[in-house]
Formats: sequence, C-alpha cells, structure tokens
Amino acid sequence: MESIVRDHVMAYFIENELIISKQYGFLKGRSTVLQLLNIIDDWSLKLDSGGQIDCIYMDFKNAFDKVPHR
Repeated sequence: MESIVRDHVMAYFIENELIISKQYGFLKGRSTVLQLLNIIDDWSLKLDSGGQIDCIYMDFKNAFDKVPHR
C-alpha cells in the first residue's frame, strides 16, 4: 500500500513541477552521486574564473537512527 501511495504522490509532484531541479536522492535517475558530479562541475567553473567557494555540506543519512523511538 505504501508504494502505491508513494507512486501517486510522486507522479503528482512531477506532473505539477513541485520538485525543483536541484532535488537529488529521492528521484529515479537523480542519485546523490549525480548531485556531487554536478556541484563539482559548478565549483570547477567558478574556481577557473577566479571565484571563491564557501561550502557547508551535511549528511543526514543516519540522523534519524539516533532518535529514540519510544
């Protein structure tokens, strides 16, 4: 049942363009590896043109594993 609801919700979001192009990791064909490749490309272009990059990168992969569920 959960996958049926998810499929319908995702179809609605995609049809109505509610997911921005910068969303990765939860869409088919939009992995976090692709996100990293895109951002490295953007950073390289910025640095090559003499720009500066400030970055804070956070990984929430295991964040909810630490929350008590009682």
